[in-house]
Amino acid sequence: MSLVLHELLVCCRGLENEKATERKKEVDRFRRLIHARDTVEELDRTSACQVSKGSKQLTWDAVFRFLQKFLQKETELLQSGKANVSATTHANRQKKMQEISSLMKYFIRCANQRGEKLKCAELMSHMVEVLQNPFSCAAYGEDYSSILLKNILSVRKYWCEMSQQQWHSLLDLYCGLFIKGFKSINRVQVSRIIYTVVRGCCLQTDGLSHTLFNFFLKALSNSRAERQLMILENLVSAVNVFLHSVLLSCRKRVCGLGEEILPSLLYVYTQMRPSSVLKEELVKFFNLQLCVHHPRGAKTLETGAHAEDWVRWQGQLYALYDSLVSEIGQIGSRGKYATGSRHIAVQENLIELTADVCHQLFSQGTHVQEVTSSLYRDTQRDSPQSFKRRRLEQPLTNWEVIRSKLQPHHSDFDMIPWLQVTAALISRYPSILPAHELMPLLGLLCQLLGEQQRRGERGPYVLRCLRELAVCHAQSSVNSSSHAAELVRIWGRVWALALCGVSSAQTGPLCLELLRTMVQESLVPVDREFWNVFSGAVCKPSLVGALSLAQALLKCSIPKSVHSRGTTSGVLMETGGEPPTLRDSIINWLLMNQQSEDTEENCKPHLIIIRDFPLNVIPRILVSLTLKDSRTGLMFLMGSLQPESFSPQSSSHTEGKDSLVAVESLYLQFSFDDTPTCPAVTSDRDRACSEKPQFTVIPTLRSKLEQSLLSVTEQLFNCYSPDSSNTPHECVLHCVTLLTGVLAAYVCIGLLTEEQACHSPLFLKAKALVHEFSHYISTAKSKLAERETIATIQCVMLLCSDSVCRRDKEDKVSIISANLFMKTLPVRLLNDLCDISKQLLSSSSKKESVVIENEQMDEDPEVSRIQTDNCEEIDLFEDGDEPHHSTSRPHQSTEDTGDSKFSTGAKCALSEEHLTKQDLAFLSVLGFLSLCASSELNGGFSFKPLDTQRKLLKLLDITDFSQPLHLNMYLSLLKKLPAEVSSLAPEEFDALLRPLADVCSLYRLDQEVCAAILCALLPSISCLGRMPPVSEQEDEMAHIRGALLKVMSGFCILGKSGKCTSAVRAALVQCLLALLEVDPCCKWAVLTLKGGELPVSVVLSSHLADPHHHVCMQAALSVERLFFMKGEDDGGKMMLPLKNQQTAFENIYLKAQEGMRGQRNCAPEDSPDEMFNRRATLLKSVSMVMSCSPVCEKQALFALLQSYKENNIDEQLIKKVLGGVSRSLGYRESESLISSHLYYLVAEWLNQKQADSRYTLQSFPYTLLGYSDLEEFYRSSYHVLIPHLVFLNDFEEVKSIGGHLNQDWKQLLSNCFPKIMVNILPHFALAGQDAQVAQQREKAHKVYDLLKDSNCLGKQQIDSLIRNNLADIVVELLMTLHETAGEAAVDRGDLHKFSGELDPAPNPPFFSSYVIKATLDYLSKCHSASHKSLVTILSKTPMSIQKILVAICQKAAETTNAYERHRILMMYHLFVSLLLREVKDGLGGAWAFVLRDIIYTLIHHINSRSAQQDEVSTRSLSLCCDLLALVCQTAVQFCDDALESHLQVIVGTLTAQVTEQSAISQKVLSLLRFLVMENPENRMLRKSIPLLEPFPDRPAFRELRAAQHALKYTAGAFTLTQEIEHFLSVTSCDSLPLARLEGLKDLRRQLHSHKEQIGQLLRECHADPASCVLVKLVLNLLQLCKIAANHPGGRDILEAVGRCLGELGPVNLSTIALHHGKDQLYAKAAHLFLDVPLQWIFIILNCMDNALTHHR
Repeated sequence: MSLVLHELLVCCRGLENEKATERKKEVDRFRRLIHARDTVEELDRTSACQVSKGSKQLTWDAVFRFLQKFLQKETELLQSGKANVSATTHANRQKKMQEISSLMKYFIRCANQRGEKLKCAELMSHMVEVLQNPFSCAAYGEDYSSILLKNILSVRKYWCEMSQQQWHSLLDLYCGLFIKGFKSINRVQVSRIIYTVVRGCCLQTDGLSHTLFNFFLKALSNSRAERQLMILENLVSAVNVFLHSVLLSCRKRVCGLGEEILPSLLYVYTQMRPSSVLKEELVKFFNLQLCVHHPRGAKTLETGAHAEDWVRWQGQLYALYDSLVSEIGQIGSRGKYATGSRHIAVQENLIELTADVCHQLFSQGTHVQEVTSSLYRDTQRDSPQSFKRRRLEQPLTNWEVIRSKLQPHHSDFDMIPWLQVTAALISRYPSILPAHELMPLLGLLCQLLGEQQRRGERGPYVLRCLRELAVCHAQSSVNSSSHAAELVRIWGRVWALALCGVSSAQTGPLCLELLRTMVQESLVPVDREFWNVFSGAVCKPSLVGALSLAQALLKCSIPKSVHSRGTTSGVLMETGGEPPTLRDSIINWLLMNQQSEDTEENCKPHLIIIRDFPLNVIPRILVSLTLKDSRTGLMFLMGSLQPESFSPQSSSHTEGKDSLVAVESLYLQFSFDDTPTCPAVTSDRDRACSEKPQFTVIPTLRSKLEQSLLSVTEQLFNCYSPDSSNTPHECVLHCVTLLTGVLAAYVCIGLLTEEQACHSPLFLKAKALVHEFSHYISTAKSKLAERETIATIQCVMLLCSDSVCRRDKEDKVSIISANLFMKTLPVRLLNDLCDISKQLLSSSSKKESVVIENEQMDEDPEVSRIQTDNCEEIDLFEDGDEPHHSTSRPHQSTEDTGDSKFSTGAKCALSEEHLTKQDLAFLSVLGFLSLCASSELNGGFSFKPLDTQRKLLKLLDITDFSQPLHLNMYLSLLKKLPAEVSSLAPEEFDALLRPLADVCSLYRLDQEVCAAILCALLPSISCLGRMPPVSEQEDEMAHIRGALLKVMSGFCILGKSGKCTSAVRAALVQCLLALLEVDPCCKWAVLTLKGGELPVSVVLSSHLADPHHHVCMQAALSVERLFFMKGEDDGGKMMLPLKNQQTAFENIYLKAQEGMRGQRNCAPEDSPDEMFNRRATLLKSVSMVMSCSPVCEKQALFALLQSYKENNIDEQLIKKVLGGVSRSLGYRESESLISSHLYYLVAEWLNQKQADSRYTLQSFPYTLLGYSDLEEFYRSSYHVLIPHLVFLNDFEEVKSIGGHLNQDWKQLLSNCFPKIMVNILPHFALAGQDAQVAQQREKAHKVYDLLKDSNCLGKQQIDSLIRNNLADIVVELLMTLHETAGEAAVDRGDLHKFSGELDPAPNPPFFSSYVIKATLDYLSKCHSASHKSLVTILSKTPMSIQKILVAICQKAAETTNAYERHRILMMYHLFVSLLLREVKDGLGGAWAFVLRDIIYTLIHHINSRSAQQDEVSTRSLSLCCDLLALVCQTAVQFCDDALESHLQVIVGTLTAQVTEQSAISQKVLSLLRFLVMENPENRMLRKSIPLLEPFPDRPAFRELRAAQHALKYTAGAFTLTQEIEHFLSVTSCDSLPLARLEGLKDLRRQLHSHKEQIGQLLRECHADPASCVLVKLVLNLLQLCKIAANHPGGRDILEAVGRCLGELGPVNLSTIALHHGKDQLYAKAAHLFLDVPLQWIFIILNCMDNALTHHR
């Protein structure tokens, strides 16, 4: 031990001396020694080495223990003194106490001045011990509270190292001191500490909510008695922080607490003149209560609202409304008498709160002022003005109140707040405005707008109100009302007034915004005056002006000119040429080409590059103006972006509001009131975005645009200098973005390739500008110490980042523009920026390493602290008491002054408050470099992204992650380097993740940082899924995966041990979800936990039983990822294998049920919330499974019904759940969903009876099916119940059903006979000696014997029922088909190739096609004397065959499930295959009818496929084609003329299926070759093939085209007349117009190539219009249009017809010709028959024939 420490040790021992005088001397000596530099350095050295407890070295902790003993000794002496002493003695004692506590405060500050040297656990233990003792608390409480607030709770290291128990002890201690009114400590300071501790508890712990609910209830219920408003300020801030943290897990308690304390807080708000800070906190509290009680404005329990006491809460809402009205009135009153200028508007949070309250009260149907509750009287009893106001306003209701506040005679001070409320109310809740209120309100606002030029400041607020009203009007149904004409007139007036206000500096932008909204909602047609705004000097280009222009261009076609004839003549005389078109004028306006060269304007850059126009909005507009079809062009260039997408985000969208919006969304999702949005109908805009039209560019305008842009650039060159600040450097970047944006737009529309764009003059100018800009960056390297340089670098780097950022994959213009922008960047610029980033990082590190030394330390020194270096690495999994942890930037402590709040707790290391201007500039440079480094490696840039990656990763070698800047830098790299457009190489990926474990270990107790780290890892996890599997790199990739999985495993372990808060666990769930996306089957995504290795899928499911509801919510919403994975190249979803899905469902249900059991152990006060949360998690997770997994749908549905019974779930809640699921699955109602699975549900329900006798048929939840009683359930469902009961041999239950229905039970058996037979007969046909099969066969025989018994149906009646119901039995038997992919080859039958592993099992019983065919054979043998086949038996009554076919088709039409539809198609295939074997025998004379029915059924199924083909749809399509091929082969073989009339439809339909992506193309081509080429001897086919539509001119159809061409032109080439007559001769099917598409395309080619013959046809047309072939063609084309107009795919037909008519040109068709034969069917009937009744019969038969070929 050194001499210095030895002297200090002697001094410390002297503090234990028995003599008071000696101890006092030692105290003075101690102060001197502890202040000495040598002593401090020695103590720092010994403490840093972490010596063992047995060592004799003196450390800071050892000295602290000496001090504790000294304080204890002095306290005991003081406590043992007499109570009744003189004033002098008492004063001496007080002074003694102050000296003791002062010494402790002095020592702690000295020890922690250069970093936290004292152990948190020991320090906190001493603090709590002293403060828990009444005497020592009274003696030292004030000073110790100061130490706690300023030296412990303000230190991030201590903040993080405190355990939950320590936080709890501290919370209990200070809450107790506050409630008991302990007077020795200043109550303001106590409240301040409570706020800080509450914040720490909420950020660092879970599970302290019960204590805080009770405390705030006691502390704030009587807040009106509190006279120190600073105390209330701290407490209300604390309750807001606390409630935000428990909103999701304790909604009911939050509502209850709010309803208890709101009256008191409302009194404080209205009567106690709170400060602005307290008012803001109170408004936050009120707003939070509105959010919790009424998420998204919900008003009733049925729509998601909640209150513990609805009557009391309604009264509080009325009182709150009156208080807010009073507050708004007082703001107006104060404004009237204020001197000087002041802001009239009310704060936005107060306005939004008022709007929310109004929304709740305005639809109550009562006067808003009729408040009868005692609460209202209590809060208003001291305000006589309120009674006067209520008395005056009582007759007014709802919107009348609003309009009374907006009367023109009111002053601005009175009116503006109500204009704000009105705008907010309409914006947030458009549906609140009734149709009859729209016109009065609109008229009043129009009147105000007309007067605003003469009256004050109300204009902007009136305009905002009108804009929101315009949106509201467009969404309402008022347009069909009787006031529609008057509304149009008023909106026209508003339009004119807004146009007049465009030139005003005050209201111009808002006028343009109003005009844009009116154009968007089509309230007023765009007129000449509107276009004049963008073609002259009315206003200068601005973002809102550009957006208004864009909206007009999207909405309507641009006129050629807006000048009148007189104006045009004047322009011609002045210019001596043609007048400028409107397009010219708009381009000139945007680029400010009218700038005079004789003025100073020439020395300034153009306005277009001074202002910021985001997302290339100006280039999109400019390029669209150069296109002939500007509207379609702008639609295409805008893509999915709307004009409002370009508007800057409003400041109102703060993080707090966003979090409340998310909370409201989760509330509604888990109360199952969040109605899913219906998919929008595809519009022209969507079609223009998805398809790339052919654009025509106007060359003169394009040339003019490019010249104007070059002029803008030249002027910028003239006035810009890298060394001068006269022209902002941002202008250069704006100009480069403008140039690259225009080029990108040209590339998008196909005018240029990206390679051609890189050689264009515009691009070369852009490169020259960037070269100039790079000179500035080079010179800035030497000026980084200047504030102006730092600010400029930050600004330009943010602009550069915006220019290269790819926010939206679908925004092609921005993506190409970003690529072009990066291609302008020289290597030097990137190198200089890398150097700047390194310099900034190094200079920041040097500043951090400076120790602030104070040579003289007074009683309250200002000290700094730095983080000591860690001597050894601590593993992430280690549970040591002293983890290595970071601290924040050096923090200076100051004494409390006045009543100001000293601290709100230690700031997070990620807080911007720790960062200097230089740090922020560094992060902006880093962000831009990261975007460049993450671009495509072979993108054709002058720099190499890989080199930039490596330079950035080298920065990690000089980092100290205990510094906030370095931590921020690392998280930024984690987020941005693993980009979506490219993947990191394994070497760079490894370098990026190398520090990860150390950072996690360093910050493992800092919950905010841990959550941020996990969120920052999401891009890295996603990047793993994009990396190509290269065998050579597999080891490196395994190492990278291992690094990420180690971190995930570590956080899981911490979470299981309770050392992670819910926020961290929620972030962990997001990471697990991301891991599942890249490795759905968990081949390598396996976490190593203490219990062993677990797949990520299992770990994710385990979070359904998490203690915190937010984590459970996240897990429940993520369970769908356990069932599917993304297809290749983002090709939709692919379901996981069956085993994975079944295991996932078992885990989900198990963990959700485990959570249900866990809620029983909670406190009684928390029980309602916990019960609701656990039920919601169970219901949401199971319902998610139902929605996403067809194979688990039945199990999940039964799980819901079982949970309903077992967990006493409210019936309305379960109905909401089932309603949401049924809608997502395409059912009309939940009853239909349950009914479709009823047989399975009943069977499973009765199976449970063996384990639980409560599961009886009577206990089945039939009310969920909409039945009111058991009798109704039996009456509607006995056909499902009885067959299963019969097979169970439960005839007593069957008799019970008969008794309930007052029907003979035998008659019920007869009614259900086909279904009963289906449960029995297949077991007779089953072969094999399998034990289970034999058992089922024996059971079936036993039941059948009982049915044959004379006491039941009897043998004779059974035989009769079988004969009479044979067709129904066949249908029911077919409905049991389930071809399982895993069955043995013998049992699978012919349909196995169309079955899939994931085909869900139907309702039981179900059998393979092999068993069904065997059963049908069994039926035919048992019930036919001559052993004929079943089809032969059915053919005796041909209606039986048709009945079976119709029944199957009806089932297919009714289902909305793709798997079920495919199963029904397999039944159809099975039965039709049996029919085709018997076609040669005539099928009872109905063979032609049956064949046609089958052909058209298959054709319609093929045509009705969805555009997005999934796996099951592809199998269905393949099945239809296979069956159609079988039908065609059979027809060709046995019925020569069967296909003649259907060949056109068959070939036309099949041709459309041959595409590059189609999985069945080869099968279709094979069938087409069979029909066209492989049957040359078939006379009927040879006759029909020439009449077919021509095959497409594609390689796949080359042989088919040749064969058809040879048959068609056997007699030589056709004239145009013959081609047209051939086109007209093709038989068309009205229900399948798409079959004519290829014929229309060929007709267009013929018309184009025979233009010279059209003239002759026109002359013939004039000579004899009635018989002219052109007239017939036009009529035929119009008829096709008429048919196709309402057809789902008719747009292609309409376009093809349009092209044909375009080739014909403007034919002068006479009115007589057009009317001739307007209905072809009637005309044909009149031509064939003279007798009118015969004509009628002909028409009826044709209509019937068409109906039979329509899709059923």
